[in-house]
Amino acid sequence: MAPAAAGTTGFTGWQWVVLLSATAVAVALRLHDLGTWSMWIDEAHTWRDATMPLRGPHGFLRSDRALYPLTFLGLRGLLALGWSADEYSLRLPFAVVGILTVPLMAFCGRRLVGPWPAVLSTWLLALDPWHIFWSQNARGYVLTCCLAAVACNRAHAYATTLRTRDLMATGAAIAIAALSHLSGALLAAGLLAFLLLRRVERLHRRSVVRAIVVAAVVAAVLPWAMREWAPIQGFLHSKDDPSLLHLLQTTAFYFRPTILLAAGAGLVFAWGWLGREKALLLGCLAAVPFYVLLVIGGQLAKVTARYAICTLPVLAWLAALACTRIGGLVAGSSVRHRGRLYPAGLALPLLLVADHLQHAVGYYTDQHGQRARWREACAFVRAEAGNQPMRVLTVNEPTIVYYLWPQHWSSGSGDADPMAVIEVLVEWKLHGIDADASGKPVVRHEPGATNHLRWHEAEAARRGAKFFVLVTMPELEEIDRSIDPKFDQPGALLRALQADYELVLHLPCWVGPKDESVYVYVPKAR
Repeated sequence: MAPAAAGTTGFTGWQWVVLLSATAVAVALRLHDLGTWSMWIDEAHTWRDATMPLRGPHGFLRSDRALYPLTFLGLRGLLALGWSADEYSLRLPFAVVGILTVPLMAFCGRRLVGPWPAVLSTWLLALDPWHIFWSQNARGYVLTCCLAAVACNRAHAYATTLRTRDLMATGAAIAIAALSHLSGALLAAGLLAFLLLRRVERLHRRSVVRAIVVAAVVAAVLPWAMREWAPIQGFLHSKDDPSLLHLLQTTAFYFRPTILLAAGAGLVFAWGWLGREKALLLGCLAAVPFYVLLVIGGQLAKVTARYAICTLPVLAWLAALACTRIGGLVAGSSVRHRGRLYPAGLALPLLLVADHLQHAVGYYTDQHGQRARWREACAFVRAEAGNQPMRVLTVNEPTIVYYLWPQHWSSGSGDADPMAVIEVLVEWKLHGIDADASGKPVVRHEPGATNHLRWHEAEAARRGAKFFVLVTMPELEEIDRSIDPKFDQPGALLRALQADYELVLHLPCWVGPKDESVYVYVPKAR
């Protein structure tokens, strides 16, 4: 096959079989156990934003989520029509988007990388445990991923035809992706880099120096500009501990080293097989979002690789291109050597599929959908409390509110539930100072972890309520590390729990290197 043939757009009968079978697998995997997993904190935030009052001083439109309101308003509309608020129903719209993204990869990629790589990419995405996770998630990332494939397709059309309507369609896809989650705006940075670099006809020293200077200016100016003018100041302040290591670790965990290496090989093949312009487009849309995140994550805020989900379609296309080109080289070898080379031709796709399958099996079994088992913990607490009121101290207030106080946000009043008082466990409250209903500081108790826990016990006893502490260890240890020595010793919270409380429930769950196990404590009899 000549390089020009990579631009053919039709699918053969066998390619349709591969495409439809990948779509069927995507349907099965994304609907399987959709309502089984517990809500995690981000999904509980989605439920909050879809049910809280729309207007008012504490309404949704006054929050920073109004910057990317598409999924929240969509769910709000469904709930207004009688849609259920259980886990399955809240996730179902996103599962449908995730399913549709799989065949869309073939249709959006066939002109860009050729029919076979586009069709193979559907299997890579259908089996990708990270895409499965976001498809089974009441968050906007999967819609951002879907629209990223559309934006890549329209950007290629514009590069080929220079039609204004294709550029406008690209901009519209990026805008809608950003309205689903702000990380979709990273596609605009990749597109801008492509439009600038495609004007460079030959790679020479001056061009390289200019590119390095531009990258250095971006690295110097972007953090300052975001710190001064970005409308996401709340996020930046909450993540003010930049860490390149965290970004690199999450990149390896979410995207998988096998896919990243295969995509790198695919980009090398793309330059000679697809031509300079297509390779440049794919390279910019894959690399520039990661560069922006590296700049932000290294200097400004702690960011995770989930914000690079807009690159997933491109990485899948490039990995699939590497598989098909290696297979093509084997098929084009001499008959005498072809039999011995067949294992080499199959090695890369089998490795990618095996890696996806291994992690997908973990996702559906011991990882519990890569979520801590909060629903089981809340069911245990409710059963233990019986007809008594409950007071729950937890590191994950949004999820516990979803399970134990479901009317909280829709009421809009913030009034206490007579049966459930849910308090968040954070480091600054260990100082003994809290805020009253008007926001004024109030001294609750003497400083220290032990005093904080005993104050909650006393408050529970005053109402005749049972007191529970629900934690996950990484979050508890983070609180312990950040305790101000003026108020207590680091590690005091865990020591107080172990000394004065009984562990009555442990729900194990490990997601990669992170312990997502839930621990439920109650006061020991004194």
